[in-house]
Amino acid sequence: MDEKGQSWPEAMLALLIVMIIYGSLLPMASTMTSSISAKKQAMIAAETSYQAAIHFKTSGRTSGRRTYEEIHYDWSVDPGQICVAYEVLHAAASKCVKL
Repeated sequence: MDEKGQSWPEAMLALLIVMIIYGSLLPMASTMTSSISAKKQAMIAAETSYQAAIHFKTSGRTSGRRTYEEIHYDWSVDPGQICVAYEVLHAAASKCVKL
């Protein structure tokens, strides 16, 4: 055949291949994004517990709140530990650190 360009079946096959690749990568990207967000919030909670320890040692405060990117991190000092409560993906989470 002396035709130039692509035929209709070749174009549909290329479109199908692109859709399969995109369809398999999209759920993976969504899972990675939510996982990274949860890890970031856990890191901020750990940083909040460090700041809470500083407040407790210097001023004797036993509770407080930190707001970071519209998420509230409530911390409290219990006997021997500092606990930070926060919300991850619409579920309650907490991180406790021993003093």
